Amino acid sequence: MSVDVETIVVSELGADERALWAGFRAADPALGSPYFDLRFIDAASQVTPGARIAVVREGGAVRGFLPFQQRGSLLQPLAAPLSDFHGLVAAPGLSVGALLPRIDGVRRARVSGLIGAGEGDRPGLSVRRAMAADLSQGFDAYLASRDTRFLKDKRRRRRALERDHGPLTFTFERATRADIDLIIDRKRAQLARTHQYDIFACGWTVDLLHRLAEIDAPDFGLRLAALKAGDVLVAAELGLTSGGRHHLWFPIYDPAFAKYSPGSLMTLDTLEAAAARGVTRVDFGVDADAYKRDFADPAEAVHEGLIERRASSRGLSMRGFGISRLARRFDRIVACEPGLVGQIKGGTGFMAAMARRHPRLGAGVGLGLGLGLSLAALMVD
Repeated sequence: MSVDVETIVVSELGADERALWAGFRAADPALGSPYFDLRFIDAASQVTPGARIAVVREGGAVRGFLPFQQRGSLLQPLAAPLSDFHGLVAAPGLSVGALLPRIDGVRRARVSGLIGAGEGDRPGLSVRRAMAADLSQGFDAYLASRDTRFLKDKRRRRRALERDHGPLTFTFERATRADIDLIIDRKRAQLARTHQYDIFACGWTVDLLHRLAEIDAPDFGLRLAALKAGDVLVAAELGLTSGGRHHLWFPIYDPAFAKYSPGSLMTLDTLEAAAARGVTRVDFGVDADAYKRDFADPAEAVHEGLIERRASSRGLSMRGFGISRLARRFDRIVACEPGLVGQIKGGTGFMAAMARRHPRLGAGVGLGLGLGLSLAALMVD
């Protein structure tokens, strides 16, 4: 039986299709992430350039959906680079690669946190692991699963922070627009300080967070965790909740309090507050950062790399070329900047920042600039 793919804008999904989406998601625990919640998809589609959704039918019956954004001939996850997890919301048996020839103008797909990669997709992808804290048995059971030395150290630091700077208060509430603006300002300062590409400079990424803040639902939306010592905000994190899942998203902390590990203290408080509100799993993204092992354990496999419409050498894992980190950084630029001029400007600015950060690289930075711009052109052509 033939498979047909219709590409539409998300607002064209009807009530029956939305009910099918909910059914596919409920049937697969791996799709429980807030990024697969239709409320996130709706909000993202309203502000993300090139937002589309592929509706997959077989014999006239809907078999699944693939939300995406298009950059030239490149397919990216919808709301990349902000969507940590992504993929098909579908019955078993479908794959992203099998759909590419049926989506007009698309020749390849770049993924960074693909859930449920099909067998035909995997040769071009690297395997990573989602990291998650299991709160299904409650917060006390979670604590019993962690390293006692780590917990003892954090209790000591908590006492020291309170002794030196006043009583600690923690809140975990729906995020306001002012909360979001504070997080964005701090993150932009951090990105500038560490010579990274500013994902908020393009504008629509800021609009997405503001739009999500407008959603007032008990089981979905942005939540702000905030830890204060006295009247001073020492750490905060913007996260996204959907039902029993909460995804940690944008953390900040005051470097002046670094010796107290305020980010770790805030994360432990967040996990306790989330468990008290019925959250059974907190997601930490993928296994890129060593600190996550203190709080979370490996969960399902996720995939990263380039999926080609036709098999070729370019379908090899980016890790095989030793440039996966560079590829990820240019992915962000291509995702944020839908136009070639913006991509070149972003790439040039990023490599100039790299040159300032690593002045001894000299000509190597120029080579990296050429490689990066060629990589960006390759991905969107």
